[in-house]
Amino acid sequence: MKKKRKKIIVVICVLLAAVLAAACFVFLQKQEGKSEADEVLTQMEAIIPGLGQEDVYSSGMGRDPLAVLEIRGVDIVGCVEIPSLNLRAPVADKDVHKKYFARWASGSPVKGKLRIMGGRHDVFSRIAKGKPGETVRFTDTDGVRYEYTITTQFHLKDWAKADYDLMLCYKVDDDTKFVLGCTRAE
Repeated sequence: MKKKRKKIIVVICVLLAAVLAAACFVFLQKQEGKSEADEVLTQMEAIIPGLGQEDVYSSGMGRDPLAVLEIRGVDIVGCVEIPSLNLRAPVADKDVHKKYFARWASGSPVKGKLRIMGGRHDVFSRIAKGKPGETVRFTDTDGVRYEYTITTQFHLKDWAKADYDLMLCYKVDDDTKFVLGCTRAE
């Protein structure tokens, strides 16, 4: 009976150790992705004029298509910020899929319908808390800052029906996206 009890205790300890190791692995992977995005943001601040400075307003015209800047091996088109949510993330080019990075999907700040995708459980985990009237900023790699105001939130299946100057999105399921719709601030 004692031997059987010891075996059960050993099996339980081994299982607990395996669960703990898996949890640590997932945590470290998340921290690594966040750390990479933070390092890219730090380098972006050194390269892009006015990025990270609250009261700096840029002048000039932006480019269409967006200019791409390679930082640490990642093609970057800009930075998205929602100050009220303490959200600030590098925006990578269309073909880049990295945790804690947003990704340019289509449109432009010059012509409108700028669509930026992000992970529901990482970079855009808080965008559903955005409220109408709050500010969203997109700064391109030339340092041109575009200001938007959150207008609405909605779920979308057909992009042809979306008509906002800026749309921050994440996948809800294979067919549906959550969208934070924003209009250009005057």
